[in-house]
Amino acid sequence: MRIKLASPIWFVPVALISILILIEGIHVVMHNKYCKTEAQWMNEKGLEYDRESNVE
Repeated sequence: MRIKLASPIWFVPVALISILILIEGIHVVMHNKYCKTEAQWMNEKGLEYDRESNVE
């Protein structure tokens, strides 16, 4: 039994993976503009950020 590459069985997973890769690529490119650091989240909540406390 041969599975053709044009078969719909391949289309759905490849389409989903392609969409996820596209979304993650956009996220990485725009990360600095839209995503906050831990310090920014803590400042927004009125907490003080201590860099030393996160050292593992």
